[in-house]
Amino acid sequence: MENEILFDEFQDYATKNIIPFFSKDTRKIFKIYFYELIEWNKMFNLISYKNEADLIYRHFCDSLYSAKVISNIVNKKTSSLLRVADIGTGSGMPGIPVKIALPDIQLTLVESITKKCKFLENVNNKLGFDMEILNKRAEEFGQLPPYRQQYDFVLSRAVSKFSPNLEISIPLLKVGGYFIVHKTKNSLESADKGLPSVENALKHLGAKLEKIISYNLPNQELNYCILVFKKHKDTPLQFPRKTGIPEKKPLK
Repeated sequence: MENEILFDEFQDYATKNIIPFFSKDTRKIFKIYFYELIEWNKMFNLISYKNEADLIYRHFCDSLYSAKVISNIVNKKTSSLLRVADIGTGSGMPGIPVKIALPDIQLTLVESITKKCKFLENVNNKLGFDMEILNKRAEEFGQLPPYRQQYDFVLSRAVSKFSPNLEISIPLLKVGGYFIVHKTKNSLESADKGLPSVENALKHLGAKLEKIISYNLPNQELNYCILVFKKHKDTPLQFPRKTGIPEKKPLK
């Protein structure tokens, strides 16, 4: 009963603030994902959360803001031909909540840790989805012809440094595609790790900042934002560099 009340509040918040098309079916699928996460998290350290409400708001609602951005960009056109990749997805966020909200997208989840990929395969089966799950480092993925410059949207909630995150994500985008990255306001404004630190990296990679979208989440002290980057030209073939180099020697 307690979780039913929590899901009532979740549905109400999401419908009013994020995606107005949050239906009973959407709620049902989120509940399956919710309980699978809780069970698997007892065996593996998939995701950190304080309590069940924190899992709903800090993770599910935060992830759904990516779905809101995609919906606004495509302007209610069909999403059935959209290719979307989630880099360093971990337990499946933001990618799986976005897929739940926008079921017609073609979603690729990229994760280097095998046990997390096993969880993602399990969820894929439980939800009846057709997600592509790649157990690879993102640097390798970005140099493969079937994936390089093939995506309309690339998503990231990973906590990696900003410049390496851009370098492994932007090569995957088509020209005209968008990189959507989740940040806290504090990390965004940091001189050495935030937006000021990646101006030259963006020039190398062929992308520009399109917009910043700020929002707050229930029961969360931090202020959050989404950065939307648009790719305006081909990324040079040397990017992304080999595994480990973007982290050790970030573009400047």
